[in-house]
Amino acid sequence: MRRSSLAVLALAATPALAGAQTTASSYPVKPMPLPDSAEIALAESAAPADLAQASTVYAVRDGRILTIRAGSNGAACMVARDFHAGSLYPICFNPEGARTVAKRELMQMRLRSLGVPEDSIDRAVAAAYTRGELQAPGEFALAYMMSPKQVLFSSASKEGRRVGAWHPHLMFYYPGMTPAKLGLGQAGPNDVIQVGSAGTPQAEVVVKLPTWSDGTPVAPRN
Repeated sequence: MRRSSLAVLALAATPALAGAQTTASSYPVKPMPLPDSAEIALAESAAPADLAQASTVYAVRDGRILTIRAGSNGAACMVARDFHAGSLYPICFNPEGARTVAKRELMQMRLRSLGVPEDSIDRAVAAAYTRGELQAPGEFALAYMMSPKQVLFSSASKEGRRVGAWHPHLMFYYPGMTPAKLGLGQAGPNDVIQVGSAGTPQAEVVVKLPTWSDGTPVAPRN
């Protein structure tokens, strides 16, 4: 089953799992956004200020997708959450990503806010693509996940482990992309770039960055 943009981090974050914590005992926890001003600030932290501060910011409350700030540059930001307590996935999209991939993320967020189980959400998303309600990008689409306040989990499922602030990174959406097309070997993820959902219309190239959105360098991991 197709994984979401955020769940592909189960692949990318694997090296960090040695010190990760499990929170299965408190799963599932209904995702709840912060007050609007705090939610906007957290969403903006996902990307460089010149993009984030002019973006449209979305939140989801009790099954309702809300525009909590209208933007002017076609970009979109939000704080995605899964059923893990404390999960925070601040993410911003360029205009094409906002038109396509962000709609999938918002659909997943809306269903989670209603308590729909994760496997049922996967099926609903797949069906929405089949019906044409969701679309793969038709041109260059990009997501920014550069927030130092991110609290990532290795998977949206109950078995997912808390990774925390994994690494600032970009996610490039390129339908049909595979590691081979990037010239990568088949030995597994490397430390800089990975491909999620390889070979599918929702393929994603994850590229790690050396600094967070506020300019802070990434601290070395032990």
